[in-house]
Amino acid sequence: MFIRSFVRKFSASAVKRRSPVKGKVFVGLLASGLAYDGVVNEFGVTGAATRFMRSLRIAATISLDYTLSLWGQQEGTPEYDAKKKEVHLRCANRMLQGCLANGGLYIKVGQGFATINHILPPEYTDTLQKLHNECLTRKKDEVKKVFLKEFGQKPEELFQEFNYEPIAAASLAQVFCATTRDGEKVAVKVQYIDLQERFAGDLGTIIFLQDIIEIVHKNYNFGWIIRDVRRNLEKELDFVNEGRNSERCAAELAKFPYVYVPKVRWDLTSTKVLTTEFIDGVKMNQTEEIKKRGFDLADVDVKIFTTFSEQIFNSGFVHGDPHPGNVLIRQGSRGKAELVLLDHGLYETVPPDVKDSLCHFWEAIVLRDHDMMKKYATKLNVKDHYRFAEILLQRPLEAKGKFTTRLTDEEIAYMQKIARKRFDLIMETLKEMPRNLIFIVRNLNIIRAVARDHGDPVNRPKVMARHAMKSIHREGGFLMGLRYLVRRLHFELALLRMSLHYWFIQAYLGLLTKLGRAPETKSLFQINTESRA
Repeated sequence: MFIRSFVRKFSASAVKRRSPVKGKVFVGLLASGLAYDGVVNEFGVTGAATRFMRSLRIAATISLDYTLSLWGQQEGTPEYDAKKKEVHLRCANRMLQGCLANGGLYIKVGQGFATINHILPPEYTDTLQKLHNECLTRKKDEVKKVFLKEFGQKPEELFQEFNYEPIAAASLAQVFCATTRDGEKVAVKVQYIDLQERFAGDLGTIIFLQDIIEIVHKNYNFGWIIRDVRRNLEKELDFVNEGRNSERCAAELAKFPYVYVPKVRWDLTSTKVLTTEFIDGVKMNQTEEIKKRGFDLADVDVKIFTTFSEQIFNSGFVHGDPHPGNVLIRQGSRGKAELVLLDHGLYETVPPDVKDSLCHFWEAIVLRDHDMMKKYATKLNVKDHYRFAEILLQRPLEAKGKFTTRLTDEEIAYMQKIARKRFDLIMETLKEMPRNLIFIVRNLNIIRAVARDHGDPVNRPKVMARHAMKSIHREGGFLMGLRYLVRRLHFELALLRMSLHYWFIQAYLGLLTKLGRAPETKSLFQINTESRA
């Protein structure tokens, strides 16, 4: 559509400026070039140019919308806030449509933005969340071409049955249901045929646009993240690597009977095709469906937190994209909830020294030991240990006596205020930390959002802190073991003290309220956080 419109407009202007003969020659050359690109490259060059121009147009439109719509508005007023929300929503929808139209890597980047809901406005994160479910499907002939290139046979020749109607469409591939020759029901993940060829060009375009936006809007600063995760994105294009990741994940989580990873059918797997056993389950964010099937949300959340804590604090092999569609809930062998982990293309390996420092940092958070926090934040190359703690917890640190998941309205307002006023400091902290931790922060954001959908029935920070404490290196003989037990006891007492302290304050204030003598003073949270905000 864009190319046809461009050719018509350009050729019309060319005819006006030049002689009819020259105009016809130019149009003929352009048409020949397009035809050659279609025959030889299957419109690869034309498609890349179209995606680039579309992205440039959307970026320019978004920039102008913010500039013109907020021009002359007094920041901080209700009118300004209302107008800004309208602009956020318009621009988020433009981004959504652009990602869907461009497909591939653009959808992957959009999904990444949807997870940072502690920084981006809800108009963006809620809108871009649709990218997890609304990816575009490709034609049947394309799937056949991929199989012919990878296996030399069509799907119907390799499988007993192959349903060409995709059951899921992700950023990099479509998933189909099939039955093997030996009668096993399987899920077949087929990569988009042009994805590897367009990867470098699309990534270059995204980075270029990020750089332009950063020049125009000084507060925008996300381009470095795309550059840093480039290596991981390239690995995600190799489905053989994804199969190996899934087997390693299964082996390392075998200690948990409630975690399951689908087995790979290596005889039907290649770089662009991944075949695994088919699993039926409920997405972990489908709260009502989970309850309808009789599963306890608290039990589900404990299992989710424990599973990813094991990867973050112990094994160091961390799933980089555990969005709701990649974690299913089904009935396990004992009748309780079982987690099924899918999509193992994006993983990050955390070095032992980084993992160890992270575990000690979480221990220090519980103990409220700021010297210890500073020590291990420094080992992680982070200057502001306070801000780092809030990024990991995704909640205020100085809520005296509390170490919970469920945020009050005051705490939510505080985090939003920090995101607005200290955005540059947050980004500086993210830049300082080891790149491996970027995926951990993403992982934490996703499971926190899911827990919130569930109503936060479990104290996530406590569960994760306990797992971090258990994962601290304990080898070294009897004395080292005894020292660990003492530290563990101190740790548990600190958790208990905070819980009792918070319970006492709540009970006391509740009693005063019933007696009509509630103090008209600032809340404990306000007193403890105003100095930081």
